[in-house]
Amino acid sequence: MEREARPESPVLSVYLDTDQSEQPNLKRAFEVVFKNMLREEVPEEKNKQQELKDDADVVRRFLDDYRDTRRALVIFCDASEGFFWVRALAAKVRSLLRWRETPFVRPLLELIDEHERYGLVLTDRGKARLFTIFLGEIEEHKEAFAEADVKHIKTSGTDHLRSQMNIQRKADLHARWHTKKVAEAMVRLALKHNFDRLILGGTVEATSELYALLPKALQTKVVRKVSLPVESQTAQVLAETLKIEEEVERQRELDLVESLITAAMKKQKAVLGVEDTLLALQEGSVWQLVYSEGYMVMGGQCTNCEALLPNDNGPCSYCGKRVRVIDDLIQLAADRVMNMDGKIEQVQGPAAVRLNEVGSLGAVLHFRAL
Repeated sequence: MEREARPESPVLSVYLDTDQSEQPNLKRAFEVVFKNMLREEVPEEKNKQQELKDDADVVRRFLDDYRDTRRALVIFCDASEGFFWVRALAAKVRSLLRWRETPFVRPLLELIDEHERYGLVLTDRGKARLFTIFLGEIEEHKEAFAEADVKHIKTSGTDHLRSQMNIQRKADLHARWHTKKVAEAMVRLALKHNFDRLILGGTVEATSELYALLPKALQTKVVRKVSLPVESQTAQVLAETLKIEEEVERQRELDLVESLITAAMKKQKAVLGVEDTLLALQEGSVWQLVYSEGYMVMGGQCTNCEALLPNDNGPCSYCGKRVRVIDDLIQLAADRVMNMDGKIEQVQGPAAVRLNEVGSLGAVLHFRAL
């Protein structure tokens, strides 16, 4: 995103679905997908064709040697600048290709928004394990703290009652000390990895005690308490987290859409529909662009002032100059919002259904120009 636009030196942006669990991707079919997408991007100018070929050759050579088993690849390449950036991801993407003056980052940002970074702790009275989960991958942080050794000792008979009470009192103090250390470790982990949400796993007693010891900043990040044993397999921890992540994200999106619609109806720093959203964008007042998954709309862009317009017929309504046809206004609108340090939000499921009822597009505003 920080790379400055260079019309004379475009960047090839490639998103590839490489999930080998999907039948269409078997036998490295993603290489064929890349070649097919490339054919649709060939420019008319001969010199530009060679530039695109140079970029594509770098990507092709990388794919020839690629043997990872993760679900997706994201690649940005500009051979003329020696620029090559690649990431293999455990999250699914839709295959697409763009060749333009800046890296095409919107799908990556949508992916990051869909899969926010989670922190998760599994704890009981004596042990704890800390994890972070991001873009479908899980990492356990064993270095965060040493486990406390707490034993709950039972004895029989009244002769040992006083000894038993003393031992249990010490065990309770040790458990309290352990929980405090877990809370402190979570604070350090949050500072290091800056996760967006937190899940507390373990017994009801352990998670309740831990929650009470967390600072307010971390308490506000807790989205769920789950009954997962400390000894749970990493794959089980990841599966449970991804399930919760999906539920939390869908509810958050639905809440966002409902508040957007309510605010727009009351004319309180929100707009709905293509025309009003593009007008707000032209005024520079958009803070967050919200659109339904898969929504595309044609329109126009002024060849002079570059204003985005809801239609492509007639002169620009701002400067009177010629307007060119744009196949995907959402892409350009999202680019412009990001360039203004705004946010974009693609919504799915029930939130998308609800937003489609009022135009599939809207925006939360900084302010409303008069």
